[in-house]
Amino acid sequence: MANEIGLTNPPAYTITPLKDRDWLAESYRALPAFAVGDFFIYGAHFDGEFPKDKTSILIEAATAFGSGEHGTTAQCILAIEHVKELRLAPKNILDMGCGSGILGIVAAKLWPEVSVYAADNDPESVSVTNRHVAANKIQNITAFLSDGYAPQSPVWNNAPYDFIIANILAAPLIDMAKNQAKAMAQGGYLILSGTLDEQEMRVRQAYESQGLRHIKTFAQEEWVTILMKKP
Repeated sequence: MANEIGLTNPPAYTITPLKDRDWLAESYRALPAFAVGDFFIYGAHFDGEFPKDKTSILIEAATAFGSGEHGTTAQCILAIEHVKELRLAPKNILDMGCGSGILGIVAAKLWPEVSVYAADNDPESVSVTNRHVAANKIQNITAFLSDGYAPQSPVWNNAPYDFIIANILAAPLIDMAKNQAKAMAQGGYLILSGTLDEQEMRVRQAYESQGLRHIKTFAQEEWVTILMKKP
């Protein structure tokens, strides 16, 4: 498993049986509302006041990755905001490996007139994304099932993309470097995340070999999010 995700020095671990409990309630307790950048992420169980200076997004603890509290997701939100500050005016945006849909929703909030596409190879993730899109009353996101950048994947129907967000893992990011770069428009931006700091250079080099240029790295604890640009 460690090799499959590109982790060369896996940490030691132990396996301990757990007693039965209400895991949904546990998930809610472990997912308090929080702010990251200009966004406020909350679950339906939140009963406090919404900050007036933040854009609120409803994301439930669900069966798809991306509730916002993980370092990679939070970094991606900050990276998306950074791209907005660079005055990018995209024609279309892709959230590759969308999970819960949170990053596509953030992009849709920042560029409400732009078509945002959310793709995942897991049908459950597509279903969860669609639920979150409806719950947040987003009009400009289309979610669909896609096996990455496979030749017959529907992801190519909307290419090239001005902005791609890919919060996955280092190994698949490296594997899809050629096709992901091909799917980008000239002058487009790419966010790569789900990467440990020890994996950063390998991921960067895979994309630099495709002609992309490193713009900035966002770091939180052992995780990094990499912003690239296609000249």
